[in-house]
Amino acid sequence: MKNPLAFTGLFLIFFGPSSIRVVAQQQPKVTGPCTSQSSKLACVIPQEYGVMSDSAINFNGALYPYGGPAGVRDSHPGHFASDFATTLSPLTGDIARQANLLPLASPSSGVLLTYDPSLKTFVVSTDSLGPILGERGDTIGRHKLFLGFSYQYFNFDKIDGINMRSVPAVFAHRLDNTDDAPSVCSSSPTGSPPGSSSLNGCAFVRDAISTQNSIALTVNQYTGYVTFGLTSHLDVSMVIPFETVRLSVSSQATIIPGSDGSFTPTPGSPDALLFNQNLTNKNGTPYFFHLFKDCPNTSPQPLGTPLASQCLNHRFPDPTWLGSTYSPATGLVAGTPNGSNPVNSTSGIGDVVARVKWNAWSGEHARFASGLDVRFPSGDALNFLGSGSYGVKPFIVLSYKARVSPHVLVGYEWNSNSILTSRQVTLTVFGAPQQQNKGLTTGQKGYMPGDFLYTAGFDAAIAKWITGAFDIVGARFLRAGTESVTSQSFLAPCNSGCIVAPSPNTVSMKSLLPHSDASYSIDNASIGVKIRPIPKASKLVLTANVLVRLDNGGLHSKAAPLVGLGYTF
Repeated sequence: MKNPLAFTGLFLIFFGPSSIRVVAQQQPKVTGPCTSQSSKLACVIPQEYGVMSDSAINFNGALYPYGGPAGVRDSHPGHFASDFATTLSPLTGDIARQANLLPLASPSSGVLLTYDPSLKTFVVSTDSLGPILGERGDTIGRHKLFLGFSYQYFNFDKIDGINMRSVPAVFAHRLDNTDDAPSVCSSSPTGSPPGSSSLNGCAFVRDAISTQNSIALTVNQYTGYVTFGLTSHLDVSMVIPFETVRLSVSSQATIIPGSDGSFTPTPGSPDALLFNQNLTNKNGTPYFFHLFKDCPNTSPQPLGTPLASQCLNHRFPDPTWLGSTYSPATGLVAGTPNGSNPVNSTSGIGDVVARVKWNAWSGEHARFASGLDVRFPSGDALNFLGSGSYGVKPFIVLSYKARVSPHVLVGYEWNSNSILTSRQVTLTVFGAPQQQNKGLTTGQKGYMPGDFLYTAGFDAAIAKWITGAFDIVGARFLRAGTESVTSQSFLAPCNSGCIVAPSPNTVSMKSLLPHSDASYSIDNASIGVKIRPIPKASKLVLTANVLVRLDNGGLHSKAAPLVGLGYTF
C-alpha cells in the first residue's frame, strides 16, 4: 500500500525490510543533511523515528516484517511520512530560527565618558549607567574602548503557546494508488461519497498513528562585546556569542487500527500477496499491516482476539530497535544508565554580529543615532548554534539623558536564505505529491523571515553607583510560520469487514497544525540593575537582569537570567 516516499525519515512506523519491490516510478534523489544518520541537533526531530534513504524510509525496523517467497515483496512499507513532514518537521525550522537569534546585551552600554573642558580630559559621567538590553544615542568617545561579557540562560517551554513537553500529533495514512491497484484508496475523510474509497480492500488507509511528543531545549549563551570609538560620534562594535545547546526529544506513539483486520485486499494486488506472519505459506485474516516490530502475534486467533499492547504502542527514539528491553512506560532501556533517550548537546561559537553606530545629533539632553548591524553565519546552523543566514539590520535610536533616561530603538532585519528554513517543498514520489522540509530533506536553502525589531524603556540612576533599567524588547517576525493544536477530522475505525462506512464516518482528534505564512510577535520585559561596585574603579560595571516573556508567539522561554560585567578604557 502506498507509495513509500522519501522524506525526513520519521514515522515509518512501518518499517520496510531490506527488500521492497516497487512499481515502475523512479524515486527522487534526496541529499539533505538529515537523509543519512546524523548527530546534528537539527536532525534530532526529523530522525526521531529513523533515517530517510533514497529507496524508502528506514524506521530502524520498527514495523513488523512479513515473510514471503523469493521475488515477492515481503513488507508493507509505511505511508504516514507525508503527514509527519507537514506536521512535525516545521518545528525544526521554528526552533532553529529563534534559538540562535536571542536578545543580546547592548555592546556599548557601559560607563559613559564625557569631556570636561576645565580638566581637558574625559571623565566618568555622573548620569545613569545606561540600559542593559536597550540602546542609547550616545557613543563612548573618541579612541575609547569598552569590553564586556554576559551570560544568559534560556529554558524553552512553549512554542506558539503549545506546551513543548506535550505536543500532540496524529498521522493519517496517505492516499494509496499503487499497492491496492486498480483501486485508489483514499485516506481523506472528505471523500465523495464519504468513505467510499476507504472500505473493503482499502480498509488499511483508516489506520492512524497518535503521538505525544516531548521536546526539551535549553541554551547557555556566553557573549563577549567589544566597542571602540573611532571618533567622538562614531562607534564600531563586535558581538561574539558562544553557546551550549541541549535538545532532547521523545515520543509515545500509538497505532490506531482502522479496522478489525477482517477486510480482504484486492485480489492480484501486491498487498494480497503478503504472507501472514503466523500462517504458513497462505494468506488469511486478520490483516494488520501496521504493527510494531516486537508484536508477538500479528494475526491473533480466533478472529477478534485483541492485539498485545506492544503491537500498537512504543516509545521513541529507539535507534537500534531495542524491542522488549525498551520500556514504553519509562522510556528507559534495561541495564543502561540513561536509557535510549539521551540529551543531545553541542557547544560552539554562534553568529557574530558587527555594528557601526553614528551619533547623528546631540542636543542638551536628547540624542539621536543611527546604526547598522551585520550578522555573519559563523555558527553551525545544523547544531542550532547559528541561523545559517546573513542578516542586515539598520536601526535608529532616540534617547534622553537625565537621571531617568528614556530610550527607543526601532529597526528591521533582512535575512538571506538558510538551510534551516521551515518552508516545505513538494516532491513527487511514486506518482503522489509529498511535502518535505526543504532545507533538511533536499539540502536547498529557503526563506528565512525578516523581522521588525523594537525596544523601548528607561534607565534610572538610583544612586551614583547603581542604575535600574527596564525595557520592552520585541520583534515581529513576518510570514515566519506558526503552529497550533486543533481538533481535526480523521477516518473513524471500521466495524467488521469494513463493508459499510461507520456512522459517523470521521472522528475528531487534537493534532498539531502548521501555518506556513503566519506572522507572530515576541515581546519580553527586561528588568535589571547595573552596579559600579568599586568607587575607585569607576569604569567597572556589573550587570544583573531577567528577561520575562509577555506573550506566547514563537519559541517561549521561562524567565531568562543574565549576568555580566564591562569595563571602559
